[in-house]
Amino acid sequence: MSDLAERRKEMMNSLMRDSVYAAAVEILTNQGVDGLTMDRVAETAGVAKGSLYNYFASKRDLINFIYGKTMEPTTLIFDEAMANHGSASEKLEGILRRWFEYFATNRGIFDFLFKNSRISDVAEEYKQSCRTKGIADLTVIFEQGIAEGTFRPVNALRAAEVLLGAVIVSTEQQLSTDEHRPAEEWTNTLLDLLLNGLKP
Repeated sequence: MSDLAERRKEMMNSLMRDSVYAAAVEILTNQGVDGLTMDRVAETAGVAKGSLYNYFASKRDLINFIYGKTMEPTTLIFDEAMANHGSASEKLEGILRRWFEYFATNRGIFDFLFKNSRISDVAEEYKQSCRTKGIADLTVIFEQGIAEGTFRPVNALRAAEVLLGAVIVSTEQQLSTDEHRPAEEWTNTLLDLLLNGLKP
């Protein structure tokens, strides 16, 4: 296959997956997980059911894809912070702000993914790999801050676990209580607690 044909095929695959994702999010938002059927996704996406099965062998595969596609930008948030030449504090602020902004903008799909135990169980492996990467990246940032003299010497891995835990629990708490915290407020609160501690 020529390079041009290969690129065309990749582009068509990408368009198909984007179309399926948009259709699935629409269905989940309007009809919930029970409304998510392969037939309905194919119809909403405007593709043949057989074509859909060429990409996703089952509803489980489709759910894994939806979860991964939704969480993909959060991985990019960390990647961009790691590539940034700023200080450790600036990197942490950027990660927190962008995470909470992304969460606020995509609240509907997060609501579905995190509140539905059937989805959460299916995506557990992907979720764990995201957490492992987040902890590794945050550990490097804390080590940078210690080397800069911005942070006091602490166990960088434990600090990374604490921060990621705070972000995850905050996100889950907002979903379970239907609370809507402004991204700026929660970013500043977490940064203040992290950088200044609780001592008066």
